[in-house]
Amino acid sequence: MKNIFSTIFIVSILFLSFSCATAPTTARDRTLNLSGRFFSETRGVVRWYAVDKYNYDDFVDEVRFQVGYFTDDTTMGFVLYGTGNDGELAYFSRDGLDLRWDWGEHKNGGCKYSFIIEPDGTGLYYDFGASSDGTAKPRGIYQTHKF
Repeated sequence: MKNIFSTIFIVSILFLSFSCATAPTTARDRTLNLSGRFFSETRGVVRWYAVDKYNYDDFVDEVRFQVGYFTDDTTMGFVLYGTGNDGELAYFSRDGLDLRWDWGEHKNGGCKYSFIIEPDGTGLYYDFGASSDGTAKPRGIYQTHKF
């Protein structure tokens, strides 16, 4: 009986440590380092985090990146790497019901990267780096969650 309680306790601790270790913070008072410039979230932000849509473990969803925009300038968005505070400034826009972030300079003008969130929460990452005509297939498909 003692072994059963010990096993349940250990499994519970492991579950809590995995679920807490990968969850992004919901604090809105961080300082973000975006393209070498610093911005405070206290000015107001709306954020989503992205996890793999396919080939993920139901027990642990690793946050790949976060996207968001500032509420006082809704065209100023950002992309954060993982669960951290570092990332890139991005142009944020709505395209119909889709939400879109564009960033990075493309050699032919325009932006090199895009991330689009569809109404069902599917996130599509595009890299136009090798494109000469401005088209590309998604390089990554993610499930996004607003927080």
